[in-house]
Order: sequence, then structure tokens, then C-alpha cells
Amino acid sequence: MTRKPIDMGALSNAFQVPVEPDSAPVNLLAGGGPKRSGPAKKGELEESPHLLAVRAAVEGMREGEVTPEEYYEAISTVHLQISELLGLFEMGQVQRELARADEQNRQLGERTRQGLLEVEQGLERLVNFLESQENADLEEGLAQVETGYLELDRTQDDALLLVEDDEEEDDDEDEEDD
Repeated sequence: MTRKPIDMGALSNAFQVPVEPDSAPVNLLAGGGPKRSGPAKKGELEESPHLLAVRAAVEGMREGEVTPEEYYEAISTVHLQISELLGLFEMGQVQRELARADEQNRQLGERTRQGLLEVEQGLERLVNFLESQENADLEEGLAQVETGYLELDRTQDDALLLVEDDEEEDDDEDEEDD
């Protein structure tokens, strides 16, 4: 009997929803909606509304096309959602689920948390730009956000491959039972 992997679908779906100031918090435990498996079925990193919002805010600041208030609002909106996702890892139910998971799934959970932390730290640096006015905060903050999102994207790919492998094993077992 194979252990089912943790459903990372809800977390990955959180990165595909539009960034809205009044959006409800994401619930990792709610499930991922329709089953999607395989890297070809997930959204592209370059289409992530969160990443696009951060890039647009940074570009707008570079070009003088956004006010400091608009920039702060855009970065803060994404930061709030990332912080909410990180908060899920502190929930007792999530910690118990991860504790019961096999090593591979625990590693996926930890990689997800680390990717979110990387994004959060980059966002904090981007907010710091408003005070420092140092281009290094703008450039390095954006680079850190992009690195975090890239890690999250890779982790999601690995999680989807794990689900796909488990589904193939289950299909093979079903065929043997017939």
C-alpha cells in the first residue's frame, strides 16, 4: 500500500489566483479542486499574477510611472498573501500532516516553506527601498522574489511528478487485481 502524497494543489492554486486586496485567505487544507497532474497541467511561472504584480510595481518605480503609495500597496498585497501562506505551516493540523508524511513529502513541504520565506524576504527588501532609495534594494529584492518563486515552481513540479508516479503505481496495482 502506497502512502498518498500531501495535496500541494491548494498551495499551487494560490499562486494562480489574481492578486486582489480583498481576497480571502488561502486554505491549504481545503483541497486543490479538480485533479491536475503533470507539469504540463500547471500554470506557467511567468504567468503568476503575484510575480507579475511585483515585477510591474518594480518596473513602475524604476520608470517613475507609479507613486510610492501605489508601489507599497502592490508589494504589500503580495506580501500579505505570502505571509498568510507561511502562517499555514504554523497550524497544528498542517504540522501533524507533515509529521505523518513520508520523508519525500516532508521535504516538499519544507522546500515550499523555504521558497515562501525567500519571497517574503525579497518583498521586505522591496518595501525597504521606499526608505533607503537604494537601487540595490530594488534590484536585489526583485531577484530574491524571483528566486523564491522559481524554487516554489520547481517544488510544485516535483510534487506533481510524485503524484503522477503514485497514480501510475495505483493504476498498475489495479491492473494486477483484474
